[in-house]
Amino acid sequence: MDTGEEDKSANEESSHESTAGENEQQPNQNNNASSPNTVSPSLADISQDGVGFFKIPVTAHKSPGSRVSTMAARVRTLQKHMLNVPGKWLQVVESLPVKEYGFGIEYYGEVGVGTPPQLFKLDLDTGSGDVWLAGQQCEVCSRHKKFNPKKSSSYKAEGRKWGISYGDGSFASGYTIRDTVTIGNLTVPNQVIGLATNESRAYQIDTVDGLLGLAYSEVSFIPGVTTFLDNIIENDYLSEPVFSVYLKDKDKDNFAGEYLFGAIDKTRFTGELTWVPLHKPKFWEIELDRASFNVEGVGKEEMNISGPAIIDTGTTLIVMSEDQAKEFHRGIPSAENSDIYGWIMPCNTEQVVPGNLTFTIGGVDFAVPMKNLIREPVKGLDGWCFSAVTSGAPNFVILGDVFLRSNYVVFDRRNARVGIAPSKH
Repeated sequence: MDTGEEDKSANEESSHESTAGENEQQPNQNNNASSPNTVSPSLADISQDGVGFFKIPVTAHKSPGSRVSTMAARVRTLQKHMLNVPGKWLQVVESLPVKEYGFGIEYYGEVGVGTPPQLFKLDLDTGSGDVWLAGQQCEVCSRHKKFNPKKSSSYKAEGRKWGISYGDGSFASGYTIRDTVTIGNLTVPNQVIGLATNESRAYQIDTVDGLLGLAYSEVSFIPGVTTFLDNIIENDYLSEPVFSVYLKDKDKDNFAGEYLFGAIDKTRFTGELTWVPLHKPKFWEIELDRASFNVEGVGKEEMNISGPAIIDTGTTLIVMSEDQAKEFHRGIPSAENSDIYGWIMPCNTEQVVPGNLTFTIGGVDFAVPMKNLIREPVKGLDGWCFSAVTSGAPNFVILGDVFLRSNYVVFDRRNARVGIAPSKH
């Protein structure tokens, strides 16, 4: 599937001012992240030769034949973060035919690997550290485009064994290579890449061809690797060591948002950025002050939900602990935690309980509207839909794409912090 929009040149973006020091709310006094020493130039002033900034549009899964269900998204999220997956959830996911997977689950960008670039649909994932995709030897990767080393003049064999595996038996494995990665208008040579020669069904049914990790190197499954993000920052490819994420519903041109590396686009959000220090620089993990349920005409109801929270572009849903998920769903009439399907709610919940789920971060409220918390209908249960809030995280919250569709997020590597503001759609 095409991303539906070409990368725009810097001249076309002359109205998009970008700064890491302006248009931002100052951190609370307990924010120990230092302020940037420099101010990013406007996008119009940044060169177009791959140094300064680059943009990659993203597409969301929407077509009926190539989508992943909320059930599958829950399982993949828990697997990814090494969390326990209920056996009945696995049974449901394993029994579904591929054609039934769906609901705009993942966002992906088009990334080139090799010289000339072979184009792949990669999940741009702040919850992972590696770059990996299917290799020619992967017989079970029939749904994915496979990288062909023979067609790349910049390919270098490396041959280290590589793999990711989880307690429930899901995995992908293969070997490492080095080659050029092209993303937006930037070309990064000699990047370590994992080529999968085998993968479990959880990966086989995925629409994306692989993954480009944007987390810290500590979460990489390839020991000692310089991650893609480290590579472009250490080699001064960016005018500022930041990247910004803007996600939305896919429009008629197939455009569902963009990742902007090296700059901040002030036209994509309202108000000011609230800067929050990382709780633990490994994942992009911050501290969640609290959460509340806001119902129109009724008011705000505070919930006992707080603590560490990971902002993860590679996760679809919002994941909480069992107690936290129960705390949220008690505000939704008739919501229940099904042994087979997990948390579900009446499909008309937006009409019955109009409002939003609000997360307070750095002392500022960031909302997720109720319509985005209601997922696809549960097959065989008339009038019931999956909830976008699920359980399974024992001591942290995962804020996935459901949160990011409503809130613009800037990931600042130099200062180990993130900036958040309501998105402008």
